Amino acid sequence: MTARPAIHPAPSAATLQADWESLRSFAAFIDAGSFSGAARALGVTHATIGRRLQQLEAAMQAPLFIRRADDVELTRLGESVLTAARAMQEQTRQLARTLAGEDLRLEGKLRLACTDAIGTLFLAPRLPALLRQWPALDVEFALGHQTLSLARREADLALRFARPQDGELIARPLGRVKFYLCGTPANLAAWHRAPRSAPFVGYDDGVPDIPETRWIASHAAGNPVRFRSTSLVAQCMAARAGVGLALLPSYLLAPELQTVDAVPQLERELWAVFHRDLKALPRLRAVLGWLQDCCSEL
Repeated sequence: MTARPAIHPAPSAATLQADWESLRSFAAFIDAGSFSGAARALGVTHATIGRRLQQLEAAMQAPLFIRRADDVELTRLGESVLTAARAMQEQTRQLARTLAGEDLRLEGKLRLACTDAIGTLFLAPRLPALLRQWPALDVEFALGHQTLSLARREADLALRFARPQDGELIARPLGRVKFYLCGTPANLAAWHRAPRSAPFVGYDDGVPDIPETRWIASHAAGNPVRFRSTSLVAQCMAARAGVGLALLPSYLLAPELQTVDAVPQLERELWAVFHRDLKALPRLRAVLGWLQDCCSEL
């Protein structure tokens, strides 16, 4: 009697009820390419990611990926599961935005993404006016040059120097930020004596191609750069200490600094950007009004 080959049954509906955390961990693992990267992204341990992926594959009754050296190759089933996980992620984000947009209370947390210079030295000193008017408001600054995703609720509101093209985002103009080449009187004197040898303060390689870096490259390409930093706050402090000339926005000009010219070397538009699902959120509207008042001083 000839033995029949074993037939593996297709996963049942009950089997396919994989939990959300396992699916989320699978998507994070594919994005990061490693257990440790997924663990950092989700704020869990390496072992937790491994356990969740084992549970997911057990529920699917088949492998979802194959490790090849430093690469991860999805199986056909893995591709289907990843598509489902991505769809669930987007539905979850959509629900979060909808719930936030329907919250009619003027209280709670609002996360604002902006650069360290704007957040630290321009907006933070002006917070008391906002919080006196809305004492139940909790404002959080996400500082840095990274562009956080408003669709994924990495921030509720963002300040950007370019108007976004995404139709899901709404942009409100806040004004124009003027940038001046400035320094201590000694460094300004050095500039007027020999513009090509005056010391400069500039950006490091971590800053993307922006108008400020292009201006410095065009007008001070041969000058010695004594200090570099991603942070405009650090550049400002270095310029104030006499390290070199810096291209700074008007809100960072300090008594120790004099401008090379009364006319700004550069101007950039500033926009407040938020997802359209949050346009009726009272705390967003309150912070937006405060930002417009603050930026009227630019």
